[in-house]
Amino acid sequence: MRVEVAIRHGPIECDPEAIRALVRTVLKGEGKDAELSIALVGDEEMVGLNRRYLGREGVTDVLAFPYESDERSLSGEIIVNAELAEREAAGRSHGPDDELMLYVVHGLLHLLGYDDREAEAAVRMRERERAILEAAGRAVDF
Repeated sequence: MRVEVAIRHGPIECDPEAIRALVRTVLKGEGKDAELSIALVGDEEMVGLNRRYLGREGVTDVLAFPYESDERSLSGEIIVNAELAEREAAGRSHGPDDELMLYVVHGLLHLLGYDDREAEAAVRMRERERAILEAAGRAVDF
């Protein structure tokens, strides 16, 4: 299993090894091996990526790009907006690092096939996010 983390936006306090550990735990629980790249970016880069790859205007929290996947393994990229995590956490009861981990988990679940476009599927995805984060000792205020 290979999980690369690139921090392209600061100054958010983030431990790349904590991200890797959380991702590995989730993948192990799902019975998947993986090659993943995770990038932490700011608003400006995220706006450009959102426009370029999804044709959407504005900032977003996370983008997930699957490359290959089968029953045992997956590869892909997760891009997380660290700047947005800082702003969102300011209005919640948890810190920016926990908000950032929520975005990482959300992107990872998308790579694993979860979807949140329909209300019922979004509820299932949110419940899975909550369970993962609680198991990792992170209390995130949704």
